[in-house]
Amino acid sequence: MPTKPPVFLLDTMSFIFRAYHAMQRSRPMSTRSGLPTAATYVFVNMIQKLRKDFAPHYFAAVFDVSGGVFRDAKALEIGTLRRWSAKEQTFVEVAYEGYKANREAMPEDLARQLPYIRRALEAMRIPILEAEGFEADDVIGTLARQAAALDHEVFIVSGDKDMMQLVTDRVRVLNPQKENLILDPAKVVEVLGVPPERVIDVMALRGDTVDNIPGAPGIGDKGSVELIQQFGSVEAVLDRAGEVKRKTYRESLQQNRAAVLLSKELVTIDTAVPVVLDLAAMTTTKPDIEAARELFAELEFTSMLRELAPAASAKFTELIDDPNETQMAAFYAGARGGFAFAFSAESRSARSIADSDSEEEAVSPMQSLLDLSDAANAVALPVERMMVGVATVDGPALSMVLTDELRALLAGRSIPKMVHDWKTVLHRAVALDLVFAGAIEDTMLLSYALNPTHTTQTLADVAARSGETLAPSLAGAAHAIAALAPRLRREVAEHELTSVYETMDLPLAPVLFAMERVGVRVNLGILGGLSQRFGAEMGQVSERIFALADRRFNINSPKQLGEVLFVHLGLPKPASRGKGKAISTAQNVLDDLAENHEIARRVIEFRHLAKLKSNYIDALPLLVDKDARVHTTFNAAATATGRLSSTNPNLQNIPIRTELGREIRAAFVAAPGFRLLSADYSQIELRLMAHFSEDPLLVDAYRHDRDIHTLTASEVFGVLAEQMDKQTRSRAKAVNFGIVYGISPFGLAAQLGIPQHEARLYIERYFERYRGVKTFIDRTIEQVRRDGFVKTLFGRIRPIPDIESRNPNQRGFAERTAINTPLQGTAADLIKLAMIAIDCKLREEKMRTRMVLQVHDELLFEVAEEESDAVGALVKSAMESVVELKVPIIADISFGDNWRDIN
Repeated sequence: MPTKPPVFLLDTMSFIFRAYHAMQRSRPMSTRSGLPTAATYVFVNMIQKLRKDFAPHYFAAVFDVSGGVFRDAKALEIGTLRRWSAKEQTFVEVAYEGYKANREAMPEDLARQLPYIRRALEAMRIPILEAEGFEADDVIGTLARQAAALDHEVFIVSGDKDMMQLVTDRVRVLNPQKENLILDPAKVVEVLGVPPERVIDVMALRGDTVDNIPGAPGIGDKGSVELIQQFGSVEAVLDRAGEVKRKTYRESLQQNRAAVLLSKELVTIDTAVPVVLDLAAMTTTKPDIEAARELFAELEFTSMLRELAPAASAKFTELIDDPNETQMAAFYAGARGGFAFAFSAESRSARSIADSDSEEEAVSPMQSLLDLSDAANAVALPVERMMVGVATVDGPALSMVLTDELRALLAGRSIPKMVHDWKTVLHRAVALDLVFAGAIEDTMLLSYALNPTHTTQTLADVAARSGETLAPSLAGAAHAIAALAPRLRREVAEHELTSVYETMDLPLAPVLFAMERVGVRVNLGILGGLSQRFGAEMGQVSERIFALADRRFNINSPKQLGEVLFVHLGLPKPASRGKGKAISTAQNVLDDLAENHEIARRVIEFRHLAKLKSNYIDALPLLVDKDARVHTTFNAAATATGRLSSTNPNLQNIPIRTELGREIRAAFVAAPGFRLLSADYSQIELRLMAHFSEDPLLVDAYRHDRDIHTLTASEVFGVLAEQMDKQTRSRAKAVNFGIVYGISPFGLAAQLGIPQHEARLYIERYFERYRGVKTFIDRTIEQVRRDGFVKTLFGRIRPIPDIESRNPNQRGFAERTAINTPLQGTAADLIKLAMIAIDCKLREEKMRTRMVLQVHDELLFEVAEEESDAVGALVKSAMESVVELKVPIIADISFGDNWRDIN
């Protein structure tokens, strides 16, 4: 007789709560409108994994229903309990508040996700079962019994121990959170200590604080198992309570007989609920792809959207990979009203500009075309046979050879073009000797303006978030761009982000392109000398570490280092653990040890040397071009604040506060006949705090060019300016910048090395003196709670969905983010506007000076010697006049032969 397919019954709310709590320590997930999505995302992934692992033939999701259940009335019979009072040294009578009375309300951010979880189940075509007046456990128990009676094996998908009472030879409990642990009768005995038929007896004794099932007060997990193992059942334990040796157990049983018996009724799952097993309705079918696509697009589940099959759309019949002359002629005619253009569906690969876009490569007869999905699978074609994707908004999309007619359209000033990642397109255009003119629309930058918190802005991800399927061809890429551009442009206008996009992000792309092409010159001789020096110093430091440890070991191995520090030397162990069960040797752990233990200080020193040597000193020579210049990549759509980031290599992270970091900066030099110029905004975030808060003390200090740190030291520490020492001013500086970043007493205490109560006092005094700052902070947090996002001075938005989180750590981080974003984000916008203005001026004046780097509030230029005075004045004027604030904006200008000496 053939085996019947198993039946899978999902304890849905148990799954949902586990999904919710699984993300509590992770970065919060939400849509750009602020809808929380983390629990939904994890839940869907859990269901998909379950289906992948077990391919259930019969599957249903069982829900609890709102409203009362039969256990509520049963619990009222308990009335009172007798609990042991340590104070009175006797049992005292307390009122019993009812079944599940202790349960807190469902977290608001989870409750908002329940309708979407139901929609996800419907899209996956998993039937939803529930019964009025009964809990999910009872429905599951009843259906499990019915299915088992029909000779089906049953898997109850749940992590709750309650379900173990249902286990039989045919009914199993499956716990996906424990690597798909399957509980059969033998496993129940192994896990709980009693067989399935005795589970309710154990639970009746121990009770359940979550469901407010009293049990026998004072008899916990261990005691309940021991008693049932000894006596066999609750009834037997109660009847023979006088034989129980432990006094507190014995008296609790004697004092609470009725409550224990009623507890057994409450924990017993009802397997006779009036529901009927309908296997036909539970038969799994293929998901509703369009419903899933609509839901995942609404929730912005990019990766899930990509996994769905392409939409069945008439639009895809318009993708033409080998157009004939008639089709190409039709495109040329329609393209004069504007068209989308694509080299590939993704942004450039993670290679450096020196690798992929150097002048040497630009003149090569062969050019690489990046594959749609993987830059490593590049296809090389002769320039004259280069394939590109083109599409009009309403017409067909073509994969075609780069023709002279198409070159002319690209160069046409009256013809709008739509692209994805304008800066990267410019790099490819140079390699192909293409000229772009006319208005440009960039779907990457449009998407970034709408929500800068997305971790990626590739065309595939932007298309997926917008519900637009990206077909795997150049024509598909162009079609997606043509479909996305007008839609995203409308959304940008609706969110009042047009100015951010048109005056900052879009015009900055060609400026960054030019900076990446130019690169910055590196003195290889200096780097070679530093490599030898750092290597020697690392050797000396490592020998000192070995001497202190009295043994040789691999300092770079966290495991070996942990064993030396905490086992061999017996240093105080940290509370936190590293990966797995290893003792952590992270930076904060070493910092705590460094004050009293030289070996920790030496390990910190060794790590610092090793990091600088591997990341910069030895890496930079491998990245220079034939002119000894290194070309970083500036990422204009990668940070939540609007700041630029730098990769391959990251030239924004070279330390400036340590002498070793400054030595590396000495290797960045100007070409012969040029000098380096550094232009750095002075205390720009504090000046912006003065502007936003309108605090009289701050505004007056900046208007009269007073030292803000000396002022804060006087106001907060009560130290007169003429008695100020360097250390006191440094402490005041930490307070000033700490407030900007929403620092807590704990954080300030750690930074200054003082007790928390003292740090709290400093913060309180600060707000007493700078009342405008306190008002600004409170007003900003209130506004973010109301709107779900914060804005910069220029209108750039940053969603902050976790501002109402029930998790205090997440909520605290969200509040600090809300405080800092208007300051850091506005500073980022300011320097972008300055870069655009300076680039325009340099071009207008036909100067040889070139902007080469941006490091947050600093710009670095390679200035022709004869242009030094003019460029210094031009840069200072442009940076200080970007916008008029309530306090002056100051840019400090300095020249030098290398980057170290000008700072």
